[in-house]
Parts: sequence; structure tokens; C-alpha cells
Amino acid sequence: MEQRSAIAIHHTATTTEAWDAGAMIKRMGEPTAAELKLMHAWMETDGDPEAKSSYKFPHHMVAENGSIGAANIKACSSAIGALNGARTPTTIPASDRPGVHSHIAAHMMDADIEPPELKSQKKSINPLLIEHRSFELEELRISQDEGEPTKIVGYAAIFNALSTPMMGFREKIAPGAFKKTINEADIRALWNHNPDYVLGRTKSKTLKLAEDERGLAIEIIPPDTTWAKDLMISMERGDVNQMSFGFQTVKDQWEKLENGSIRTLLEVKLLDVSPVTFPAYPQTEALIRSTIEALRYYLPSEPILDDHSDESTEEPDEPRQHSLDLLRRRLELAIKT
Repeated sequence: MEQRSAIAIHHTATTTEAWDAGAMIKRMGEPTAAELKLMHAWMETDGDPEAKSSYKFPHHMVAENGSIGAANIKACSSAIGALNGARTPTTIPASDRPGVHSHIAAHMMDADIEPPELKSQKKSINPLLIEHRSFELEELRISQDEGEPTKIVGYAAIFNALSTPMMGFREKIAPGAFKKTINEADIRALWNHNPDYVLGRTKSKTLKLAEDERGLAIEIIPPDTTWAKDLMISMERGDVNQMSFGFQTVKDQWEKLENGSIRTLLEVKLLDVSPVTFPAYPQTEALIRSTIEALRYYLPSEPILDDHSDESTEEPDEPRQHSLDLLRRRLELAIKT
């Protein structure tokens, strides 16, 4: 397996002390590869793991005795500035920047500081972080008013409706979760989430999205194509009556209960809405696999340190709390991987 150049997230104490990268590196003396990885957020894939020159983005304080301590928030802030091209831009590959940002952002969130967004993330979507949810709705139907084009109308999501169990937790969508994204994003309506079959688009006004008291209402004006007409015939017959939506989580909230946890989606980045033949139920193997991979993107593989020592601790049996990229709160994992 190819080694990731971005070093995995770990959690330590944080500090806002003055930062001097040169002095901290000098204090390390002749560090081991493990110490260098703990100190930095990126290492050259083909570099010497025991050479300081193979690493970038130092951000931890180092004591006089060489022990590595708290993450320095000022260093973290400067690192994100470099990732975004401020002052001296970084020269690391663009593909490594999201991972470095996730590492640095986790320390800032541990200090209750919201990290700046990675600018490059606005231009690309990490496929591992895309989730899909489906609803079976009687309201999904064909509408044709006199003098108006044929439309597909219904709901892509319902607020405050608990999902079926999903690997130890259930999920609901809070009112307002789509408010920002439907006002800012250029969203598509697809058939079966297939980008080759575009039913509508907000930019071209062939897709309208709006939140009401029930959920996310949709109105699609499909194209005058054979496949779209075939879809509408299937919908009129009742063969297709379910909607799904693809999204990335921006902000969520977790509540731990005796019989599991409840995840509430507070804000999402909506990617598409889609009539579907087979909804992506949470119990399906494909969705479970993609969800685990999305979570693994943020799980630390490095030793997790306490606030007073640079010695690693053993992994506990209970799930830990880990920070997800750009979220204000730590995500309490309800599953073991």
C-alpha cells in the first residue's frame, strides 16, 4: 500500500505560546522516526524517515530535554496559511494538502478554535466523504399543470425523522441543514446518482430546492430525452417512488443514549438529489464500507498522548472521540473499526 505523505491525526494538549520552529527542531537533537512523525504533519513518501529534511509542518513544542509536548496553535495557524498560499506557499503535492489540513485542523479544534477552511477543498470533493440517504415518499410524483412543463416534485429529505439503525447509531436531519447549501451551491438532480443522466440543475433553473416545515422540497423539470420520459413513465406507474440525496457533512451533533447514539445532521453540503430504483439503505454492505472508509480518513494511526507525557498509551476498548475535518465538535464514534 502506498504510504500517505500526510501524517495521521493525533490528539495532544495545545498551547498558544510564542512559536520558534528552528528552536524547537534544534531541541529535538537526533530524533527517531517516530518522534519526527509526531512533531510534523507531512513527510516525504520516498524520503529517509529518520532525516529531518524529509518532514514539513512542525507544530509541537519541544522541552529542553527533547521531549515533544503540546501542539502550538500559532504554528498550526501558520501551517494552514501556507497551505492556502499565504506568505511562503507550501510546495507539497496538492493531493497531500487535505490530509495535512485535517491533521492541523484537529489540533485547533481541540483548542476550541475553528480552523480556516482549506481553499483547495472548495475545488474538489473527496469521494470517501460522500454519503447517501434515501426516503420512501408518497409525495414523489409527476406534476403537469396546464401550460407548464412536466415536473418531478416531492421531497428529497424529511426533517427530524429517525433513520433505521446504522452501525450502532440512528440519524435525523435538523431543519436548516440545507439552508446554506441550497443558497450557495450549484446542485444537480440525477437519475440513480448517475452523472451521465442529469435531470436538472439549480444554475439552469431546471431544479428548484426549498426547505419547508417538512423537509427539503424539490421541483425538477426533466429534459426532453427518451431516458427521462421512460423514467417519468416508471414513476407514474409507481415503480419509482423514492428519492435519495448525496452530501458531505459540514456540522453534526451526537447524543449518546443507553441503547446507542443519535446523530443529528445540522449542516450539510448537498451534492445531488436523485430518484432511485434501489435506495442506499444503511444496512447495505456498500454503504457500510464507504462510511467506514470515510471515518478512517480521520482516525489517528499515531500514538495518542496524554497532556503530560510523550509516551504512547494503549488503545482502550471503548470508542474514542475523534475530530472530523472542519467540524466544531469531536465526533463520538459508535463503532469499532
